[in-house]
Amino acid sequence: MGEDVKNLSLVSQNVSATSEGLLAILRSSPEYGDHFAHIAVTPLAQWQAAKTEAAILLIDGDAPWQDAGFARAEDETIGLPVLPLLIRKGDKELTVCGPDVRDPRFYFVSNGIVLDESELAEPACSRVLLSKLESYFPLLPRLIMLRQRKPVAMLN
Repeated sequence: MGEDVKNLSLVSQNVSATSEGLLAILRSSPEYGDHFAHIAVTPLAQWQAAKTEAAILLIDGDAPWQDAGFARAEDETIGLPVLPLLIRKGDKELTVCGPDVRDPRFYFVSNGIVLDESELAEPACSRVLLSKLESYFPLLPRLIMLRQRKPVAMLN
């Protein structure tokens, strides 16, 4: 497969039942295998973004989003394709936000999806969430391929 491998990382501030439940929802998609070779949960503290991946940023902690700790390579045409997913817990207002949208290491494909944590357990809500996430499945691998291309200036 080599360069054709495209992975999806579910990057979580806190690996928990919520992130594992979301992983199960993603893997239940009949379309996931058409677009991605591998989907996995990765703790933010251990995440090292690769050129062969896109990421869903699961913003589910009570603390501010920490720096992901990787640098954008100079030869990258665009940043890492990311989709923020904010999880609201209980009656709490969302006061935590994800990474800065101006950060050139990231290419945001959406302003984000907001979800109540309790909705993950409801089959109807899970299907709606999966449908929303699946709508990004064709775009993310294309952005991964674009990210892997060498800039025109480097080819000359």
